[in-house]
Amino acid sequence: MATRATQILRSSPRLLAVLIAAALLAGTAPAARAQEPIAPVQRHAITVIGAGHLLQQVFGPMPAVAGTPFLGLAVLSGAALLSDTDVIRNSDSHFVRGFHDNALLVEARRYATLPLFIALLALALLTYMANSGKIRGSVGKLLRAAEDSSVLVTYGLLILVTFFGAAHPAPPPHVVQMGFWSVSADVVLAVGFALALGVMMTVRFAFDVLIWLTPVPFVDFLFETIKKLLSLSFLGLYFLSPVAASSVGLLVLLPALFLYGWALRIFSFAFRIVLRPVFVRLFPDSRPQIVEKHLVHLRQRLAERPQDVDATTVAVPVSALAVRGIHRRAPGALLRTPEGVFFVTTARFRRRRVGLHGHLVLGRTLLWLELRATHPDGRVERIALPRTYAQDVQQLCQLLGAEDGGSFGAVRVFGKLAALA
Repeated sequence: MATRATQILRSSPRLLAVLIAAALLAGTAPAARAQEPIAPVQRHAITVIGAGHLLQQVFGPMPAVAGTPFLGLAVLSGAALLSDTDVIRNSDSHFVRGFHDNALLVEARRYATLPLFIALLALALLTYMANSGKIRGSVGKLLRAAEDSSVLVTYGLLILVTFFGAAHPAPPPHVVQMGFWSVSADVVLAVGFALALGVMMTVRFAFDVLIWLTPVPFVDFLFETIKKLLSLSFLGLYFLSPVAASSVGLLVLLPALFLYGWALRIFSFAFRIVLRPVFVRLFPDSRPQIVEKHLVHLRQRLAERPQDVDATTVAVPVSALAVRGIHRRAPGALLRTPEGVFFVTTARFRRRRVGLHGHLVLGRTLLWLELRATHPDGRVERIALPRTYAQDVQQLCQLLGAEDGGSFGAVRVFGKLAALA
């Protein structure tokens, strides 16, 4: 067999040369691959795979941070401290090594300390207790807004340094605008993730407000507890599998994007109407007047007779509860002009005016004042005013030509119970 092969090689010198060259190339290929630069296609593949893992590690915990901000940061800080222990560093487990090398936790280890971890847990407990009741809920919602703002900035900065701190096999691409300046793709991704987190937080805050306005006992406590459990479950899933956690995060983000406009109206309603008395107590100079100067321009733009602008006697911030052709809880202004009483939306690009020409009744509810306009055809339109005008009800009734309706809803029920007692 060997003799036959030798004869073939001797009779075919060209084939022998090819085989010798192949053997030499095979022996020198590893050294050549080590010396030659990575091909552009291979470098692009490495960049894409690395960026994919990095996006999963950053996006995975986002629903948990958006749901319970202080608790989410507390768990991430605790996980960063745990990942820096000798047991985790010296482990041979693939899962434990992945937990230790998580890009987000690597950056979190730079600031995570035990006092910070304890402080975040204490803040999470404080906001949990403040938002678990109806009476203290007004203060709790202000704390929740401060919590969202601070955590949004903190997590946004953490995302930014995570992208910049990750090792790149190639220089990061830039986004050029107008040919004058360029922005790193890491900055664009960090801003995009921060905006996504802001959308999730806004929608969650809207649900917080709706649950708070629901007159069911202990529903706030139940809702807050469920949020904490869900956030801990999301974080547990994130530590087990960033891929699965990022998939769940995408499922949360998509409906949040569709609900964002509705959530903004709830957000505006909460601060313009429900929480306005709290602001006035903290800052007495912010108490609104019966004729707000910044709302008179709405009358000027929609007036049929501009010379009557100065005759506006009522211009107060309100929100629509049930107005024909207007979204529920849409922000607006209540105007009294020589032409009548109108509700005007404050949306810049979709400004509308609705006349309230029926029988007007102004009454008090538990969290706001309510103006009801009953039209001859039986249709009732309802407008919410902040309770900061509670001392001006009689004057508003005279200016609007409305009847003082006393108390509506739960306020009337509580008044009857107090009378019986």
